[in-house]
Amino acid sequence: MDRDAVIAIYDRLIAQHDGLVRKGKASAYTAMNGNMFSFVGPDGEMCIRLSKEGIAAYGADYPNDPVIRYNSVMNGYVAVPEALLRDEATLADWFAKSVIFAGTLKPKSTKKKN
Repeated sequence: MDRDAVIAIYDRLIAQHDGLVRKGKASAYTAMNGNMFSFVGPDGEMCIRLSKEGIAAYGADYPNDPVIRYNSVMNGYVAVPEALLRDEATLADWFAKSVIFAGTLKPKSTKKKN
């Protein structure tokens, strides 16, 4: 699936949650309290952040191989396979779990250090 189609799905998922805004350009992302919890990379891969329990449950139905960006493992993230992208109702449930999990994370400062 091309990146524009994935971004369209991503925008529909975000619209289901009051107060969420898509940020970024090359890598579109969402964040809550300074914690990023979902993104669509320049390659069109959508990833969401889940709790340890959420990752285990996700892995029962979908691959949950480590997400690697810029040569670093992004702990807590799972990649969304194309089959799940095509099932927006199920994807919306997983995205909602990601939003809920993001709300439990300790707030981070969003100000850059000098």
